[in-house]
Formats: sequence, structure tokens, C-alpha cells
Amino acid sequence: MNLPQLPREPIRPEAEADREIWQPRWRCFCCHDTGIVRLWLVEQIILDYDYQRDKSIVCQNPHCQAGENYRYDPNYDQRFSAGICAALDSKNRDSWRRTTEKRFEQIQNSIKDTAKSMSLRKRNRTLAEEMEAQQRHEEVSNAVPVKLEAVTAAYLNGEYVKEGLI
Repeated sequence: MNLPQLPREPIRPEAEADREIWQPRWRCFCCHDTGIVRLWLVEQIILDYDYQRDKSIVCQNPHCQAGENYRYDPNYDQRFSAGICAALDSKNRDSWRRTTEKRFEQIQNSIKDTAKSMSLRKRNRTLAEEMEAQQRHEEVSNAVPVKLEAVTAAYLNGEYVKEGLI
């Protein structure tokens, strides 16, 4: 018996889309879509908060539905207002943005360092060499293939020509 083949049915289709690696999976930065305010954010408001002895704080962010699971439950602290949660959300978004910018900069620097360490060039180009390289790059980028073959042959003095080019 042949069984039918069905396509996948993701739980969160928006999470399946291609996105940058530094994008979070949550929508609410106050609770990370758990409904409970993140500990470091709670400690911004309640200075002596002890997560092992104190009630968990319910997220009241107006853009977050996860907190609705805990609202009106006496086992959870309901004292944070929508304004407080919105401000914490904004604060955490700014922190996330700064962190990702810093991480992106670290990745860029790492790529540059790796490229430099793998380069066969023993020294940096002089100004004249850099100008010549840019000119050649410009010529090659805008060249017509037939003219490019002629320029290549002239530049290499016929020493090496790849099959099929000339």
C-alpha cells in the first residue's frame, strides 16, 4: 500500500524563514515569549529580588500574549504594569541591538584577520600598485569578453592561455 506524502507543518512558520543569524526567535523582549519577565529585567525594578523565594513576575507587555497564561493567577506577581513591561521590552531591544552590532563587528574583524593571515602577500600594496589593481579590476569588470581575451593574451605575452579562450 502506498502511503500519501504530506508536506511539513511547522509550529511557527515565521521561524522557518531565512533570517540573519543574529535575529532572535522571540517577539517580546521582556519575557522572550515565555510570559514570565526575564530575571535581569526584574532586577532592574526589584533590586533585592530572589528568584528562588519570590513569585515570578508576569509579563504585561501589550504586544505579548504569552503573559495571558499567568494573568490573574495568585501564584505569580502581577504588579508590573503594561508601561513597565513596555519599557523593559524597549531596554532589552536596545541591549540586543548593541550586542549584535558588537558581535557583527567581531565577526568582521575575525574575517579580516583570517584573510590577512591566509594571504600570500608579504606586504601591503603601494599606492601605485593599488591604483593599478583598481584600474585592472575596473577594466575587467566592464570588458567585453572578446576584448578581454585580447587583453589577457597581451598581458600574459602568450605564456599561458587557458584552452578555449583564444
